Amino acid sequence: MEIRWLGNSCVEIRSDKNIIVDPNYVVEPEGKFDYVLITHEHKDHIDREKLMKLSYENLLAPSYTMKEYDLEGKEVKPGMEVEGIKVLESWCRNAKESVSYYYQGILHAGDSSKFPSAENIKVVFTACFPELYEEYAAEMQRLNPELVVPIHYDPMEKIKNAEGLKEKLEEKGIKCKIVSVGERLSL
Repeated sequence: MEIRWLGNSCVEIRSDKNIIVDPNYVVEPEGKFDYVLITHEHKDHIDREKLMKLSYENLLAPSYTMKEYDLEGKEVKPGMEVEGIKVLESWCRNAKESVSYYYQGILHAGDSSKFPSAENIKVVFTACFPELYEEYAAEMQRLNPELVVPIHYDPMEKIKNAEGLKEKLEEKGIKCKIVSVGERLSL
């Protein structure tokens, strides 16, 4: 499996299925996708114009997001599973409706600081708002992932947010890696 952070909250997963989560990217995605997954309706998580540039077969998103952006695809709710992609709860601030996704050990919860439970978590992609470091740390201690990757920050101006979260997590014995936009991680 290969994963890349593409900027904002956008993550590309290449495995049995090719998946892109939250298609508001800074670095261009590569190739075709079996699934586009959208966590919630905020514009830093979905850019309709960028979405339309992608080559994909299926789109999963909460019903509010589908209606707000006039999208075609499958409306999802926590508790659903689509071809091995688990749709879990999410608590994204100020979102009308949000979900998290779990696929082959990868957990993406949008910009929530609270995370759903999942088994055998390899990597958690998380936002890194400084006022929520304690919440992220408590959640990561509970989940016990192999690795945490901070996302959802401006790598030029807000890298300190990712560095601060990394420091807080490492104090608690949680492995954290800051990646560059477009950097590949192999699992």
